[in-house]
Amino acid sequence: MVRSAAFILAALILPSFAQGQVPVGTHTVVDDDTLWDLAQRYYQNPFEWRVIYEANRDTIADPNLIYPNEIIVIPGLPGTAATVAAPPDPNGTTTVALPEVEPEDIEPVGSADLVQFGFRQARPADQVRTIFFEDTATAQTPVAGTRSSSRVAVTRDAVYSAPWLERFDSEPARTGVLDGFADPGARASTIRSFDRVRMSMPSPARVGADLQTFRVANDIEGVGRVIIPTGILTVLTIVNEGVIGVITKEYQRIQPGDFVRPVPSYTVQPGAAAQEVSGGSEAMIMGFAGRQVLNDLGHIAFLDLGSNDGVTVGDEFVLYGATTADDARGSLQVVGVTQNMASARIASMADDVFKQGVVVRLARKMP
Repeated sequence: MVRSAAFILAALILPSFAQGQVPVGTHTVVDDDTLWDLAQRYYQNPFEWRVIYEANRDTIADPNLIYPNEIIVIPGLPGTAATVAAPPDPNGTTTVALPEVEPEDIEPVGSADLVQFGFRQARPADQVRTIFFEDTATAQTPVAGTRSSSRVAVTRDAVYSAPWLERFDSEPARTGVLDGFADPGARASTIRSFDRVRMSMPSPARVGADLQTFRVANDIEGVGRVIIPTGILTVLTIVNEGVIGVITKEYQRIQPGDFVRPVPSYTVQPGAAAQEVSGGSEAMIMGFAGRQVLNDLGHIAFLDLGSNDGVTVGDEFVLYGATTADDARGSLQVVGVTQNMASARIASMADDVFKQGVVVRLARKMP
């Protein structure tokens, strides 16, 4: 009883509360806790990690760093009654329920419009100032000096080959299915570049159009399904109930049964370079495209911000160290974007620093 009363008092006096958030209880941090895990535990949705972070800004300076024995406020989700609770934990975690408040007293954090994956939109940079914020009016400059006018920050192939995520309750949008070889007598087990293929397409694409072939690869538990592009083909001719095309790019093993869709939009302009920004949005790594134990340069991570949050291909996110705001431990470059998520390849890293649940910050933005 004494311990519960102490936790209630801590929840009432902690100054880190975001305006309008409803206290539900507290959590005493134990080893290996992350904001991602706490959101999963208390809200059954790891993508709500920002709600806990916003409620504890004065306690948590870096969302990647929470320490054993810290007392963290667990607020109710914006727009809901205070009903979040979890059973006591033998390792020392305790929660308590506080009185409910009327919904009109609750000010939602972020946008309620994003429904895919349950993502929550980050606050604009001019509304959120963090330990990394620098008040400067100096002009933005390219990161790596002047680029050649013919160089692109992200190649077309990098965009076309970027994996993406689909939620579990939906199917990836597709316009057709790859049936197999179009030429009679072809017996190869794998479709390769310059092979002619036939696709079943209810609404045939125009001759000369580029299409992307892809397949569902693997699941990330609690997040979604990983979709892997396998290649690019160009439509040659229209036939009954489908089209004939030729493979022009191979990214993975192309097989009959792969799905087909139009290639993603590619708008990167030659010479355009990501420019430094301050107070950039924070994104959490939801998982990775591959099943590797250790991540390395070039591997793809999935971030919980997308085009609805202003993220574009070529933007760069940085993982900062614990010492200073300039201590960059690794960087990610966005190579693919959907409305609510981004695919980002590991561009640099000091060690195996990128893990699920790690928070990175937008450091450089494409013009």
